[in-house]
Amino acid sequence: MGCMGSIQAQETMTKDENVPREKKLRPFRIGAKVGFPNLIGGNLEYVTPLLNNKLAVNLDYSAIKSDWLIEGEGDASEEKDELNYTYIEGGLNYYFFKPGRGLYGAVSYGNIKIKGTIHNEDSRVVIDASHGSMNIKLGAKLGGLFYFRPEVGYSFSPLPDNIEATKVYNDGSRETIREEFDTDTQPYNLLFSGLMANIGIGFAF
Repeated sequence: MGCMGSIQAQETMTKDENVPREKKLRPFRIGAKVGFPNLIGGNLEYVTPLLNNKLAVNLDYSAIKSDWLIEGEGDASEEKDELNYTYIEGGLNYYFFKPGRGLYGAVSYGNIKIKGTIHNEDSRVVIDASHGSMNIKLGAKLGGLFYFRPEVGYSFSPLPDNIEATKVYNDGSRETIREEFDTDTQPYNLLFSGLMANIGIGFAF
């Protein structure tokens, strides 16, 4: 009996060793994303215990200053154009097959804010506009401690090709105008199509 019990114990240990271990769930993720409409920015994600650790909350934030968006022109004594771009997006990620990793679908709300001043000889154009949209995305978190994250999606309300702005003349008078964007310039034209695509890297703990 003792010999048989020893054999059975050895067989059990061998079987246990052959069973693949589940990867450790690291629910907190912090990283960076590059793409559209993020351009370049940070990302936070937390995998909640809900739905067997498959539901996560997600936040993206980008703040792009003038030097990235427009070329500086004119003498140092002249006023420079400014155009700043801010993007914030929050939503939920649902991992289809494995807790907190692999393929996931996402639903989110994003807001783009454009603010700046464009100078002309006889006036300046003041821009202060925002645009919100519901979005859907498909992505994948690949890796453990360090991860790679590709995403593609669609914005149900793409960025419009013009926004309302205020034109202030040198004599102090002003009028409301429609400022047109150059929707043919790459890669910014992708912002006006509704396409969402980005690549992220990060650290999980």
